[in-house]
Amino acid sequence: MGQMAPKTTTPTNSVPPLPISKTCIYKVVGKISIPIDIYLPASKKDGEELDLHPVVLFVHGGGWLGSNRSDYCRPLFHEFLKLGFVVTSMDYRLRPETSLDGQLSDIRDVEYWLRNTLAAETRYCRIEVDASKIVVVGASAGAHLALMTPKLWVTKPNAILSMYGPTTLHSLHYQQRGRFSKRCSLPCTSETLAAATNYAQPPTETKVGQFGQDNYRPRSVMARHLFERGIIAEFLVKGLLRQSDGSLRLPEQGSVSKEEIDEISPLYLCKHHDYPPVYQVMGTTDDVFDTLHVHDFHAALHALAIPAEKVLVPNVLHAFDTLAEIDGATHREIVNPAVRWVAGFVGVGGNGGGE
Repeated sequence: MGQMAPKTTTPTNSVPPLPISKTCIYKVVGKISIPIDIYLPASKKDGEELDLHPVVLFVHGGGWLGSNRSDYCRPLFHEFLKLGFVVTSMDYRLRPETSLDGQLSDIRDVEYWLRNTLAAETRYCRIEVDASKIVVVGASAGAHLALMTPKLWVTKPNAILSMYGPTTLHSLHYQQRGRFSKRCSLPCTSETLAAATNYAQPPTETKVGQFGQDNYRPRSVMARHLFERGIIAEFLVKGLLRQSDGSLRLPEQGSVSKEEIDEISPLYLCKHHDYPPVYQVMGTTDDVFDTLHVHDFHAALHALAIPAEKVLVPNVLHAFDTLAEIDGATHREIVNPAVRWVAGFVGVGGNGGGE
């Protein structure tokens, strides 16, 4: 689809965003158009032979219920572009207004667009893509969705880069440290949930906020209570529940089965689906997810003889790379090796894992 979509407002981020080459619609559901941004590497001059460029898909985080495609680490995109990748960053329909099946279908359906439509969108800039070479990158909840692609896609990606993502929905215990050392002081009432949601117009994005400034917004309060009560899995599977008087309430802990949680847990799915090489990054003091997500998934992949790497970054919190600067320490020491490792599995980079 070559339809143009409105550009997303620049996120509240002190590091300037990279220039978007084009915004397209990869999927339409009823009246909902779901956009994807394209970032292009340097193109060939007229008369020069065109190279085939591999593709990277970025899936943003936001607790499955917030943020948008402009919420990304600048050095991450910069590094992929430097290696000649065509970079794409997608929105997807958010919980709870859209069902989990609906959200996962967006992650599933973007594969067709990448493999069959993206090439037509980049050709105008003399950029040819190799749709058989796709790396999927996700951050936080987006990393979880990225790690679902081996189950959802017709053809698995060549590699996955998981930035501080959960790998089992059975173990989403409230960390109560760092920025979340104190519990949310505001109640999560039916009025809060009503103000937090828009079922009449299910969102595909929300504004990218900054910690501390958005803590009192109803959607942020809802998110805090979901994590603090340990009911993320229940929320993902069931959403919010409608009571007899029409008001909304949070789901009860333990109201979903082990089997339902297994089906959305990469730690379980990797034993039943063919997973590609996976590189994981997380801070040792991550204040959203326990580092066991990285350790246990890495061990499971290793037992299956799937190439895998894990990097535990000392003394950094969740989403530590969000405000990282191009050519800064995080870029050089964390982003660069991660990108080059996954790029190696599509034959790019010279010192990656696939070399």
